[in-house]
Amino acid sequence: VSERAILTASGRTIRPDRVMLRDRKAVVIDYQFGQHLSEAHRTQVQDYMSQLSQMGYTVEGYLVYVTLSKIVAL
Repeated sequence: VSERAILTASGRTIRPDRVMLRDRKAVVIDYQFGQHLSEAHRTQVQDYMSQLSQMGYTVEGYLVYVTLSKIVAL
């Protein structure tokens, strides 16, 4: 699923770049195009992961820094 809105239990809408679902497992991928790693990016993906976990999924998360050719597993 690419950039689909997810409504959280608190009524907030989140929009991860990509969520791949299979059975009860979710993989969240967030693409970044900047020139540096950011704690704010990590926090954002961890929030997505937390929300999907609350929905009953086992969750993995990754930040993909396209310009830097780097993948960070969370």
